[in-house]
Amino acid sequence: MTLSMRSLLFLPALSFAVACGDKDEGGNGSTGGAEEADADTDTDTDADADADTDADTDADTDADTDADTDADTDADLSGLTVTADAAELTSRDRGVYTVTAEFTDGTNTDVTTDATIEVDDETLAKVYETGFLQPLDAGSVVLTATYETLSADTTFTITVDAATAGDLVINEVLSDGTVEGDPNGDGTLNSTEDEFIELANIADATVDLSGVTIVETDFAFQPRHTFAEGTHLKAGEAIVIYGGGDASTMSAPNAWFMVADNEDPGLQYGLSLANDGEHVQVIAADGTTVVTELAFGTADETGPEAILDASLTLDPDVWGTDYTHHTYGTDSDGDFSPGTYIDGSTFPGPDGRYTVE
Repeated sequence: MTLSMRSLLFLPALSFAVACGDKDEGGNGSTGGAEEADADTDTDTDADADADTDADTDADTDADTDADTDADTDADLSGLTVTADAAELTSRDRGVYTVTAEFTDGTNTDVTTDATIEVDDETLAKVYETGFLQPLDAGSVVLTATYETLSADTTFTITVDAATAGDLVINEVLSDGTVEGDPNGDGTLNSTEDEFIELANIADATVDLSGVTIVETDFAFQPRHTFAEGTHLKAGEAIVIYGGGDASTMSAPNAWFMVADNEDPGLQYGLSLANDGEHVQVIAADGTTVVTELAFGTADETGPEAILDASLTLDPDVWGTDYTHHTYGTDSDGDFSPGTYIDGSTFPGPDGRYTVE
């Protein structure tokens, strides 16, 4: 009975205490959680709002500032000029030009590299490298520069210098006109008419061949050929002179073909190239300067041997130092190749010589 009463007395008190404890903890926990959540929310919201506001403000301010600054400082293009260091050029010169843009704020800017350039006659001159006009033939050319909405121009006048020592090289000689084939392409095999001499321009300039002569041992007093007035040979080009016949059907890029022009009375001797050897000279218009020459066979025992049934040619073409039998030349395309390289490829011409890689 005593034990039962104690049990009854203690159980309700324990339950009350537990219940009160649960309520207090539960209430305090809930209230504390809400306050913390509000604090966090307020902090995050404020932080985010501030960050967004600052970011937006900064971005807007920066954008506006940049835009305003650019708009305020960028002046309008008001003029364009093209100036040349020299308006009169020889074929051995390069024309130097500058394109200048003028702005409304009074400043000037060199826009040579940014301007679009056109030349009204590219047979007379071309721009292969920015800022430089390369003369190609005699005449007047207009160079026009365009930058944004404006254009300006300047005029160059070009003359061609006379050929002189070192401008040409004898690239190929056919002294045996009885070679198989028809070198001059006229459909007739003729030992005199099918002979030829091929000259190549190794100068970095167009040269004037007017009055230049070709002479050889037997007719030293009587040139075998005299170039007509106005004959110009550009850098990288070749010219072929035949003993006679008709060379009008011959053609190749960057090569010219003609028949010997001499004053032989009666019987025509053409180039008069001896099969066993010859000394050929190309004489400048002044009558004394040797532009280039070649001695072979019996004419010079220290020089290349005379060749029969094929031409004698530089190998490699133009820039080689030794002559060889064409048939056995590097990648030979036959026994002779007037107007082309040994392998049949074409002479480069001015575009190949001047183009900047």
